[in-house]
Amino acid sequence: MILSDVIELNPRLSLKKGSLAPFIEMAALPILGKHIPEIGERDSIGSGAKFQNGDTLVARITPCLENGKGGYVSGLPHGAIGQGSTEFIVFRAKHPDDEQFAYYLSRLPEFRSFAERGMEGTSGRQRVTWQTLADFEIFPLSATQRRELGEILSALDDKIELNRQMNETLEAMARAVFVDWFVDFGPTRRQMAGETDPVKIMGNAFPAAKAQTLAPLFPATLNEAGLPEGWRLGRLDDWASVVTKTTKPNEVDQNTHYIGLEHMPRRSIALSQWETAAKVTSNKSAFERGQILFGKLRPYFHKVGIAPFDGICSTDIIVVDGLNPELRAFVATIVSTDDFVSYTNQSSSGTKMPRTSWKLMREYPLARADKELVFAFSQLIQPMHDKVLQSLIENQSLAEMRDLLLPKLMYGEISLKAAAHG
Repeated sequence: MILSDVIELNPRLSLKKGSLAPFIEMAALPILGKHIPEIGERDSIGSGAKFQNGDTLVARITPCLENGKGGYVSGLPHGAIGQGSTEFIVFRAKHPDDEQFAYYLSRLPEFRSFAERGMEGTSGRQRVTWQTLADFEIFPLSATQRRELGEILSALDDKIELNRQMNETLEAMARAVFVDWFVDFGPTRRQMAGETDPVKIMGNAFPAAKAQTLAPLFPATLNEAGLPEGWRLGRLDDWASVVTKTTKPNEVDQNTHYIGLEHMPRRSIALSQWETAAKVTSNKSAFERGQILFGKLRPYFHKVGIAPFDGICSTDIIVVDGLNPELRAFVATIVSTDDFVSYTNQSSSGTKMPRTSWKLMREYPLARADKELVFAFSQLIQPMHDKVLQSLIENQSLAEMRDLLLPKLMYGEISLKAAAHG
């Protein structure tokens, strides 16, 4: 049995030129993950991959193929046709029951190695053709076995996705509280409107006991500058500093965790992907668990995350910390807001490869509140960030289990019933 017996490659689909359609770019594809978290929209230009829900996308160009970029399409509107890079190969199961199997086949290490051996072209621009992939030999599993394999592994990936969505919700909550307190001055404005109930002063967002503690921390009026009384206009570096510790390749243990820009997701502080320092050949920046990593190259990509461990990172990443550890949640929330990322993008230098810098970042204007209030915010948000980091550990364990089971199930080394019951 070969791949093309069960999978159609690059199925024929068409979009009217100039029509608006869902779009997935290469940067949105996860590395060794299943679900694609970001789907945009773009006018169709005719060329590029076309796909629908249930299809699998596989990157065919170096280094994306070697990095494991790919994903299962599930977030398009019902019946919609999506479009993407010409560097995608689309897998479509010939039978609907094989959709999950098709995705996991694309993740099989032996398949990836087969694809890499089939790459052609000049160094740095090598690609594999869909015709080459069509001949990959598949272990002869029955239709029932293929369906059950997909169901078992999907249960693990679905749990990983639920954790990702929970993290997304926690991040959104933290940013919403920050904007209400320190940008819109909601508690102060509600008091100026005559509100005296602590719960309502806090926007009905907190239980009564917590609201009674927080509400008195906010001034009841705005000053002539439009800030809460007693506050003044400050900058990011009133609360944060840059970490400039560098390390040389010969000083790093090969098992040290390494994070590059390619590992950082967009619009998420949850850093779930990394590799070891085994391939590091140049100086890198060192960071500690809990510090904040900010992608300075093309800042509009919105790559900001909280380090889940001690490690090293690309020098295209700025390591930021609170002036003390109790301020980390406050600083992480600031630098992950859309407004801050927009500020760094607008002030960055360079046309094709714009970069920001700490010199620019530190000057970000920020209402300087009373320290007691800032610390209260950090104490409120830190447990949310801790939960994000805890879910990363759980997801890592789930991913390791999935990756261990995949080849064993694909080659019939363990029974499906045994895998389903642990």
